[in-house]
Amino acid sequence: MGHPEEVDIIVCGGGPAGCVVAGRLAYADPNLKVMLIEGGANNRDDPWVYRPGIYVKNMQRDGVNDKATFYTDTMKSSHLRGRRSIVPCANILGGGSSINFQMYTRASASDWDDFKTEGWSYKDLLPLMKRLENYQKPCNNDSHGYDGPIAISNGGSVTALAQDFLRASDAIGIPFSDDLQDCETSHASEIWAKYINRHTGRRSDAATAYVHSVTDVQTNLFVRTNARVSRVIFEGNKAVGVAYVPARNRAHQGKVQETIVKARRCVVLSSGTLGTPQILERSGVGNANILRKLDLKVVSDLPGVGEQYQDHYTTLTLYRVSNESFTLDEFLRGDKETQKELFAEWESSPEKARLSSNAIDAGFKIRPTEEELKTMGPEFNELWDKYFKDKPDKPVMFGSIVSGAYADHSLLPPGKYITMFQYLEYPASRGKIHITSQNPYKEPDFDSGFMNDKADFAPIRWSYKKTREIARRMDAFRGELTSHHPHFHPDSPAACKDIDIRTAKELMPNGFTVGIHMGTWHKPGEAFDASKVHEDLEYSEEDDKAIDDWVADHVETTWHSLGTCAMKPREEGGVVDGHLNVYGTQNLKCIDLSICPDNLGTNTYSSALLVGEKGADILAEELGLKIKTPHAPVPHAPIPSGKPCTQPVRR
Repeated sequence: MGHPEEVDIIVCGGGPAGCVVAGRLAYADPNLKVMLIEGGANNRDDPWVYRPGIYVKNMQRDGVNDKATFYTDTMKSSHLRGRRSIVPCANILGGGSSINFQMYTRASASDWDDFKTEGWSYKDLLPLMKRLENYQKPCNNDSHGYDGPIAISNGGSVTALAQDFLRASDAIGIPFSDDLQDCETSHASEIWAKYINRHTGRRSDAATAYVHSVTDVQTNLFVRTNARVSRVIFEGNKAVGVAYVPARNRAHQGKVQETIVKARRCVVLSSGTLGTPQILERSGVGNANILRKLDLKVVSDLPGVGEQYQDHYTTLTLYRVSNESFTLDEFLRGDKETQKELFAEWESSPEKARLSSNAIDAGFKIRPTEEELKTMGPEFNELWDKYFKDKPDKPVMFGSIVSGAYADHSLLPPGKYITMFQYLEYPASRGKIHITSQNPYKEPDFDSGFMNDKADFAPIRWSYKKTREIARRMDAFRGELTSHHPHFHPDSPAACKDIDIRTAKELMPNGFTVGIHMGTWHKPGEAFDASKVHEDLEYSEEDDKAIDDWVADHVETTWHSLGTCAMKPREEGGVVDGHLNVYGTQNLKCIDLSICPDNLGTNTYSSALLVGEKGADILAEELGLKIKTPHAPVPHAPIPSGKPCTQPVRR
């Protein structure tokens, strides 16, 4: 079906928020023409998307996969010891929801209250959180929804390693919770839920839930994929359409071939934290000094565009586990028999297959004790007093266990592994992104800002120690893969030991054997003292320095970019107001995670959906519509002629 040259609403970007806005508005009124423009391919019926257990393939940069776009720091970073960070962004309809780890988490209640914007408090947003959920787990509170389009479950299976992890977490003071995502609990562990439908075994992505479900029954939602939005078209300061180009550079003799689509009501930018500010700047919205240097006409001088880039930071460590443990290692290693077995299992019974899981079955949120704070340095303690101390719902770190090695298996020795992830949820560090040309294919100037605030080292160092203590207390523990840990001095009591049971004769000193349960060394005939493994390792200042160097060398993105078009007062560097209108323009909104004025302690899929739901509500009210769902149909109302989408919402 061809696409019209003029529609009512154009949504630029088919990530989670964009899918929600486009789908909700189109479904609200079949007479409303909505166009969704996405730079990547359509995700519909793509087995590499809907089979949950193969998500790792989508994260690889191998020349074949085109489901992600990679942003690399323009300059080497002294904070990363001369390294450049790489931040992948989804390049497919559904955005990150089509290729992410599928980990279900939610932001803390105070995160939304910290927006300090009318209509955006936790109390305001909770009904929308519930509206989007099809929660498929037992629950003892009223914070979840059960009739929404996004399925949340434990997946097809939960490994025994997850239970082992929970028991070991409890042993070091991290209690079990049956719902760590109630927006209030900040120090506990749980069986980690997933964006997987337990009835079908499939990934629950935003495009399937909000877009395909509408295009199946209506003809007013036009989806254009493999197209990159170049700029917004203005008449004065009023957005009247967009220009887009082919996603791949097919410029001829230096010319960029643009296609124009007009918008009668509103243009919505939903191209993500790294994409939206670039579109704004190419359109003449941003820091006037930057725009004039690129010979761009200034529509609205907003110095905050592209600033205050934020992410969550992760490090990962590998541990050996017993041969009896179920992990995905043989599958990921490429063992043909294992792959054949697991794929056949998925085809016959996807609702309970092992590939109907991400193998991330357990995790924790943690806050330091008063004693632990004394070891974390003045920079972090200052941040703690200002940011965390009086907000007990905010965790400092997340952690999770993967039943398998999240690594290049061609470089690993044989064996079975677990991966421990540590996630810093509220970094103090900040970055920025700005265009370097009017050409939409030209790489931007990008500074991720990773670890440029010293306060961020202490919590990652502390969390590394916590996950290591958990691993050492697991029954399946068989030693540390030293190549994936800090390089401690060999004589340090904290030095890692690789003690694979199958090669113990090669690894152990003569006359020693291995205490199989916890990996301690002891002489033949000597009683195994299990109590020693319940003693925390001690770290010297030299050991802490080794951890910090390792963090600088290995810290990575969690694909949780946000914050470059902040929703706050214009005089404070804000880009959008509480109704998501871009300052100094008309009929132009930003609806994605770029609008966050502060960080959110969560895997950000849930928050992107929520921002989309809130944006859809705002737009619907301005257009005189009511949001409806298949579960509770609401008769649509006609759009009053000539009514702009920037009309203030009356509450």
